[in-house]
Amino acid sequence: MNKRQGFKFLLICILSSIIGNNVFSQALNYTLNRDYLWGFDNYYNSKEQNLQTFVKPYRYTDIKLISDTTAECPRLLDKKNKSPDPAKKSALEISPIISAVAGYQATSPSRFVNDLAIGGNLSMNLGEQFALNLKAFTGRAAFTTYTDSVIKETHVIPGIGYAYKSNNDSINTQYAYEYYSGYLSYSPNKIFNVQVGQDKHFWGDGYRSLFLSDVAAPYPFLKITTNVWHLTYVNLYTIMKDVTNPSGLKKDWLNKYATFHYLGWNATKRINIGLFESIVWQGSDSSRYRGYDVNYLNPIMFFRPTEYSLGSSDNAFLGFSFKIKMFRKQQLYGQLLLDEFLLKELKAQKGWWGNKQAFQAGFKSFDLFKIRKLNFQTEFNYVRPYTYAHGSVQQNYGHYNQPLAHPLGANFVESATFLNYRYKRVFLEAKCIYAVYGADSATTDYGKNIFISYSNRPHEYGNYLTQGFQKHLITTSLRVAYIVDARANLKIELGAAYRIEQNNYETKNTPFVFIGIRTDLYNLYDDY
Repeated sequence: MNKRQGFKFLLICILSSIIGNNVFSQALNYTLNRDYLWGFDNYYNSKEQNLQTFVKPYRYTDIKLISDTTAECPRLLDKKNKSPDPAKKSALEISPIISAVAGYQATSPSRFVNDLAIGGNLSMNLGEQFALNLKAFTGRAAFTTYTDSVIKETHVIPGIGYAYKSNNDSINTQYAYEYYSGYLSYSPNKIFNVQVGQDKHFWGDGYRSLFLSDVAAPYPFLKITTNVWHLTYVNLYTIMKDVTNPSGLKKDWLNKYATFHYLGWNATKRINIGLFESIVWQGSDSSRYRGYDVNYLNPIMFFRPTEYSLGSSDNAFLGFSFKIKMFRKQQLYGQLLLDEFLLKELKAQKGWWGNKQAFQAGFKSFDLFKIRKLNFQTEFNYVRPYTYAHGSVQQNYGHYNQPLAHPLGANFVESATFLNYRYKRVFLEAKCIYAVYGADSATTDYGKNIFISYSNRPHEYGNYLTQGFQKHLITTSLRVAYIVDARANLKIELGAAYRIEQNNYETKNTPFVFIGIRTDLYNLYDDY
């Protein structure tokens, strides 16, 4: 497929959706924040519901099908504060984004933590088929010791973007930041939805995703979603940034590109299975400027034949997912990801470095012990050394110095368990995460850091999970939130967390308490 054919094909896809049936659909996306999604997951766990919950964010066209009494999701609590009337041809909603959070880390050296930010969120229905959303805010924050060490190493505030140092205090550094996201969404009918913008995505049914998570900062994208019969098919085209240059300066950042496909099938009323693939490539190298390779605009699975025809060594991934609605209130889910795989090497069991795989298995139970809105979740994640990394650093599976999948990178096992309860506008959650990982040394790559080239690996064979400097990480937290304004996702939150990181030589304990009010529009992770 040459360049002209690629653009022609993409244009045909979009035009074919435009001339479809003129059926209204609320094209806006719902928040990715986990606290607000439990009611939806509970509702759609029924075998009578066929919505595939793997690809997030959801759209309001899905949410509006849920009655207040059935799901009782926070966004639907205020009956006087409903979404814009879909009967209107246009509707505009503007709300502030605020964050005023204060915390205290008790370990020596103790430090006060804060986050102050302000901005705005604009959502608009444009006619019956178009929707627009824009979010922007700016802030200044001081973080816990561990997060601060991550920022100093990567020059990036996790999940937000570039960290602008705003003082010279080496003990309690403050950073300024900016956050921008938004998209234009078009739903010509019940089959197609096309979105273009800059935002986060999450593909999975668990707390973590081994395919595509919302750990990294927002990135430019074009997404085409197709729903036909019991099938959901998603094409996601993205532009990302490699910021691994030691200078940390924006002028030294490089463009990288990625394309993702997901095909989900409701095989039965209780079983959903899915196929995933993605490919990452660098925008330029020492010999040429490549840009967005139009061959990867091909919307049809799979990429491997295309990659081989190009004679390229781009970073390709394949995956399989499943979800089983065991009973009305329980579900099993999981993912299997293959980075590279040779069956003969796997059978030999000699620890070949190139057998790079990851898998996830999880369980959810809603209305536990028949107590309404008491939910339980437990999940296991396993990622072998060197998974997600690449020989060319610019082609790793990351954006803005943050992984596109699991925040721990690779070379780890992890267990994550949650228990939460919601009563009207009050939400409580207890969390415990236990992980064992193999850290790299200053001179040796044992396979955890996906942002360095795997060409520097110490040996071809004898690689095993958690190799290197083995560390144990335990993160526990308890928090309570009160939803002040469900329409704006504004809540008051109080919590305490305890982080323990230990190896054979030392143990680091980090107790932390916080209180604040903030607009919760996304997930921020500090449990890695």
